[in-house]
Amino acid sequence: MTAATDIGDLAATSQSLRAVVHDSIAKAAPAWRDLQQVGAYAPYQRLDWIAAYLDAGFRPGTQVAILTILERDRPIALIPFEIVRKFGLRVAQIVGMSISNGDAPVFDPRSAHLLTPKALRDALATLPADIVNFHCVASQVGEHANPLAQLGGNPAPDNLYFNALEPGDAPFIEQSLPHKRRTNIRRSQRRLDEGFGPVKLHRAATPAEVETMLEVFLDQRGRRFVQMGVENIFQRPAFRQFFRQLALEGLDQDRPAISLHALYAGEAIVATSIGTYGPTHYSQYINSTDYGDASRYSLMGVTLSLLVDQLRADGVRSLDMGLGDFDYKTDWTHRRPVFDIVLPVSALGRVAAPALRGARAAKRKIKQTPSLWKLARTAQSAVVALRRAVSGKSRDR
Repeated sequence: MTAATDIGDLAATSQSLRAVVHDSIAKAAPAWRDLQQVGAYAPYQRLDWIAAYLDAGFRPGTQVAILTILERDRPIALIPFEIVRKFGLRVAQIVGMSISNGDAPVFDPRSAHLLTPKALRDALATLPADIVNFHCVASQVGEHANPLAQLGGNPAPDNLYFNALEPGDAPFIEQSLPHKRRTNIRRSQRRLDEGFGPVKLHRAATPAEVETMLEVFLDQRGRRFVQMGVENIFQRPAFRQFFRQLALEGLDQDRPAISLHALYAGEAIVATSIGTYGPTHYSQYINSTDYGDASRYSLMGVTLSLLVDQLRADGVRSLDMGLGDFDYKTDWTHRRPVFDIVLPVSALGRVAAPALRGARAAKRKIKQTPSLWKLARTAQSAVVALRRAVSGKSRDR
């Protein structure tokens, strides 16, 4: 079903905006592709990312509601929602929010001035929902202001790590990193080269390389998660299908939805980086490093130094390293706050909205308070260990 609603006339332009809600990806795809050709978008709201998420079955039976805002008959913005049920509420959230690094619309920057807070609120009110819930809204989408940021909100539990990649002939680390850190990375690269073989960063270019890099990533990441006492969610079938599908689809694309980079030392893969692209932006989604002898060296430092220089050479103008506070990210990016936005669009939603805001505020308090976060991680590790023990006993029977 497709619903269209007039969301008012803009006196400044004497032109009308309409909101159209589609209940399938296929119906929204033509406008989506058109906007991506001329527009701005975060990697996690691009059409192929969303379609692959739905195909992988992260949330079976997802009810989608693709909101398109049109100026007359020309699409100027699109937001892909799923409608989920929580405590009897219909909550509209961006498709794949649970595995993304922030929410944003796909939009035409030339018409961004039309996406006023009132126009956005009026359009969001046409969704079949009680509450519209955005997570981790950043101030920018690539080089453009994020229209959703106008809607206000409260600080999210995590921070985003972002940096502009200034053009230049010198390596990025020479321009941006302290001398001690540069020296450590260069020494690590030299020692890897001497002890293991020539060091190079290579992006997967064949199906065979996709399979190899994914298996190495899963192994390296899995061992790291065991050390951390957390579940390796990337071993779940949905994630494996999601990564593989998009990596294979992206082999012939300059800006794929998933790109796989591997740091080789001789014949061995000693680190990996999985990332995704906007038009001129790269987002590092997840990475992994070796757990053997090579782990003595700054593997992620070497990987990122080569990756950032490759990105700059390819015309990428900004980089983020996703959500979550880890010290190594501050070598390459700057910490930026992001915001949660909870908008009630029904009477029931207005009653429930304070509780939803309160839950996210409590999560932020825990994650941003070291002593509380340590306790939470300890409890999480105990739960994971118990699950592993139970699973082991089940296999032994």
